[in-house]
Amino acid sequence: MKLPFCTIFSSLENWTAIFFEGFLISYQVVAMTCSPPQNLSNSGLEYVTRSGEDIYQDKIPYPCHEPCYKIVPTMDSDQPLPVCGQPSTPIDRDQGALGAAKAKLGNFPWQALTIIYGRGGGALLGDRWILTAAHTIYPKDSFFKKNQSVDVFLGHTDVEELIRLGAHPVRRVIVHPDYRPEEPNNFEGDIALLELEKSVPLSPNLLPICLPDNETLYSSDLMGYVSGFGVERGHLVSQLKYVSLPIAKREACEAWLLEKNRTEVFSSNMFCAGNRTIKQDACHGDSGGVFAVWDNTTEHWMALGIVSWGIDCSKGYGFYTKVLNYVDWLRSIMEGEA
Repeated sequence: MKLPFCTIFSSLENWTAIFFEGFLISYQVVAMTCSPPQNLSNSGLEYVTRSGEDIYQDKIPYPCHEPCYKIVPTMDSDQPLPVCGQPSTPIDRDQGALGAAKAKLGNFPWQALTIIYGRGGGALLGDRWILTAAHTIYPKDSFFKKNQSVDVFLGHTDVEELIRLGAHPVRRVIVHPDYRPEEPNNFEGDIALLELEKSVPLSPNLLPICLPDNETLYSSDLMGYVSGFGVERGHLVSQLKYVSLPIAKREACEAWLLEKNRTEVFSSNMFCAGNRTIKQDACHGDSGGVFAVWDNTTEHWMALGIVSWGIDCSKGYGFYTKVLNYVDWLRSIMEGEA
């Protein structure tokens, strides 16, 4: 009778087979090595024995590439996942930008430059999704092509350097079903996702932003930041710029639209930001970028809004898609349920 089983040896050298005699049976002990451990993406692999040698019951540490990733236990194994809303070089939130200020590398590492029918913006979610505005893909009141190219650039604040680094190929484009490109005064559902063909390697200059999880972040007068590569003083900028804007009271924006005799839809899926006395705003070419707010509770930056529509630039309030109302839709797509 043969009874195979494993045992532990302090050294495997000179051991091939060992025989022991027992009462009525004989058995054989064979020293065995283990198969190589699984190599996880976005993490390292360290051997506690000689490099490349795996011995039964060895512990194989997987150091994660922090601070861009964190290890999250799953049912099958521990997986490194992207850390969101933690810039390597956060902006000084105590010093509001008077006019558009030039962003430093690492201030807004989620910022994407999109070129579809012109310049637009977006924000990295996870390591392969871009959150943006639907109207950058299907513009209002204009002809759009069926197979229009969609270029996404990430990882820098300088436009020339972004172009030199190259575009990230897009696998698919998903526009919210409520968006109506044929209705010029209705920006309901102005939200979309771009799925990249490959996950991007995260770094201090390329990190995702978090999705909001509670209504309290939309309190009026809470300061947010909008960044982009759009128009400033009549010209497209060559460096990433940003402005700080307070979330405005809904009643004030409604009264302002009435005063201007505007017919645009201002629904509960939108919010407004800015100040009538301070001439700061997003502008053409910034569409699709996010309205980012620091959450003191979680200590992360959240994408509260998406630059959607306005009346000219820096002449009142700007209007944003309220991301919180679309979080379930976003997650269902990113997690493969839709």
